[in-house]
Amino acid sequence: MKTAAIICEYNPFHNGHLYQIEQIKSQLAVDHILAVMSGDFVQRGTPAFCGKYTRAELALKNGVDLVLELPVCYASASAEYFAYGGISLLDSLNCVDYLVFGTEAGNLQSLKNCARLFTEEPKDYRELLQNQLKKGLSFPAARAYSASKILGTDMSALLSAPNNILAIEYLKALSKCGSPIEPYTIQRMGSDYHDTNMTCFSSATGIRTEIMRHGIQPDLESAVPHDTFRYFKTFYHTDFPVIFNDFSEMMYYQLITEPHPERYLDYHPELMDRIMKKHKSFCDIETLISDVKSRNFTHARISRYLLHLLLKITEEQASSSCQYAKILGMKKSHSKCIKHLNKSSSIPIIQKISQYKSVLDGDALSSFEQTLRATELYRYTVNKKYQTKRVSEFAQSLLIV
Repeated sequence: MKTAAIICEYNPFHNGHLYQIEQIKSQLAVDHILAVMSGDFVQRGTPAFCGKYTRAELALKNGVDLVLELPVCYASASAEYFAYGGISLLDSLNCVDYLVFGTEAGNLQSLKNCARLFTEEPKDYRELLQNQLKKGLSFPAARAYSASKILGTDMSALLSAPNNILAIEYLKALSKCGSPIEPYTIQRMGSDYHDTNMTCFSSATGIRTEIMRHGIQPDLESAVPHDTFRYFKTFYHTDFPVIFNDFSEMMYYQLITEPHPERYLDYHPELMDRIMKKHKSFCDIETLISDVKSRNFTHARISRYLLHLLLKITEEQASSSCQYAKILGMKKSHSKCIKHLNKSSSIPIIQKISQYKSVLDGDALSSFEQTLRATELYRYTVNKKYQTKRVSEFAQSLLIV
């Protein structure tokens, strides 16, 4: 039995995601496609546009067979931690044959060369990197220049593309875990990661931007599968969108009461100093981020730190390997996959939330409960914003499609 895995956000699920799944089925002879998906908070350091069970259901309806939740300490972190969390989870299942990811490059060997260089960091590479940083180059620019010199080919384009960068982190994490999982890349189709134009292959960023600016318009239908568009039409302004500003009151309270902001992932004293100078005129999170943003601190970096402060996520948590796997949903026709997981996995598989205290302890228990708190915070916020009655995670049954 062969299994392919995807580490994803599906925020929201669009045609590019569907294309990737179709390519897996046509290019790889696998029996199952498994997705490790971010929960209610995502890597940009924001809440997910729509909830995790909605996104899991759309994935299952469009070709994924089993969806596992990536704990929030990895899901909300930068590429290195995000990749390591997902890979360490998949490696511990002991049943995944392929890790499939989309890239702008479509050239696995070039990505492997960069991953090996960044993992080994030979002396000549480190010296070049430090020299370029001293000249005032940003870290991404200095890294691209140094890699190009060492590898003998221009890496600037490859290392400026978001999905290529994430792919390199996947390869580094596979090496770090000593994993037998085989990486397999599928070239992205259509719009760039940050492109906001509407096309058949629009990016998730473009789709979110379109909805925030114009609501649910007919041109969205060509950019997403039928099930996604039907969800958009049915639940717009009753279940989604969820944005960071919806958490502004909670964030303000955390900013004025947290005695040790230095404990949390992505903390930097200069960044915190800028935040504290601006927070007295706080009106909402996005305005604060815009006021604090500088050459040294990007929007994403600030957003991630604020989210980690809100959810109390530490670097130690994000640096540790994933120690459990929680099932969000599955296809009824692939129920045997769970039995196989339970036999092969070296970490506990959580199918019913009521069982977690009996099978988890230590860091695994702490991580699970941290993700549980994040889920409940998201649920409370959605219920308050849209006057709905989303059920507690404890009342949520396993999603079966």
